[in-house]
Amino acid sequence: MPMPNVTRLRDKTPTLFLGAFVGLALAACQPKPVEGPSQVVEGLRLDYGVTDSSVVAAHAQDHTEAQMHGGPPEGTDHITLAVVDSKTNARVDDATVLLSVQGPGHPGHNTMPLEPMTVNGDTTYGGYVSLRHPGQYRLTFNVARAGRQHDPAKAVFAYERSN
Repeated sequence: MPMPNVTRLRDKTPTLFLGAFVGLALAACQPKPVEGPSQVVEGLRLDYGVTDSSVVAAHAQDHTEAQMHGGPPEGTDHITLAVVDSKTNARVDDATVLLSVQGPGHPGHNTMPLEPMTVNGDTTYGGYVSLRHPGQYRLTFNVARAGRQHDPAKAVFAYERSN
């Protein structure tokens, strides 16, 4: 059996350590997902929810929920995010909200906008996404208030899908 070329391995060692260091540094920069449906970030309380689209489709056709976002695609989930000023408790209705999903079937490279909608007189943001596979999902919401489009608040949640 030939012996490995120790010189070639030694030459690659700094590169391997640098790569490992950069990987660990980037992982450390990722915020840890919050368990539970609510968190406060940069003066905003963010509350999310996930509902099977069949529940939304079952609403009476004259309800706004049944018609939201063009109607529910089959086999999807409806994600909602309530954005509230944590000091005044007032709903924020002028934000741009983007959602990124990582988890089973979602590598996390796609971002989708959540549309403003009015439910029971309050503005909430929502959209349809498939979270059908059992497992752990990472939901990252970027919320940019009017005038702060380039400096959004970022909230990361852990969502567990069973069955």
